[in-house]
Amino acid sequence: MSEEPVQNEDLGPTIKLRSKEREVFELSSAAAKLSKLIEEMNEDNEDSDDNEEQIVDIVKVKSECLKKVVEFCEHHVSEPLNPITHTMDADTFDEIVTQEWYRTFVNVEQPLLFQIVQAANYMNIQPLLDLACLQVAALLMNKSAEDIRTILNIPKMTPEEEEKAKKSTGGSLRRDFIPSPFFVRAQWV
Repeated sequence: MSEEPVQNEDLGPTIKLRSKEREVFELSSAAAKLSKLIEEMNEDNEDSDDNEEQIVDIVKVKSECLKKVVEFCEHHVSEPLNPITHTMDADTFDEIVTQEWYRTFVNVEQPLLFQIVQAANYMNIQPLLDLACLQVAALLMNKSAEDIRTILNIPKMTPEEEEKAKKSTGGSLRRDFIPSPFFVRAQWV
């Protein structure tokens, strides 16, 4: 069954994305330009002589997450995310991200947030990756090492692993030192 791509007003033809669970989502070509992966895959599909409708398989992204990614990309076309920069004057997520829609967008359950980070990285959508990573950093802010281990699902080190880590760092392994997550990624732009 071959049908013409849907035109989305001035946003160009619609690109179809298929999730890991094989659910299909539509994304305007204007919004698809945010993703380097989709852009490259779509260029490869345009080079083919096949008249059949092209669907881009996003096999590493689950449907629930891909739906959020499509929502982000479509919204970004009409209201681009302000560049995320970190200054020493901003202490909170809300002070850095001033656009309400984007603050609400990443206010999701942790498992979905981590999936969004992975999807943004896989699909090479830099504004979404910046936003989601900043939200993760905000979640980790002022947490103990134990809390961070729990949030990130990092297992405790065995005494042998701890000893090996101490040796590899010259004995400077400190349990009480957790750098500010906002400095994990020095430049957000």
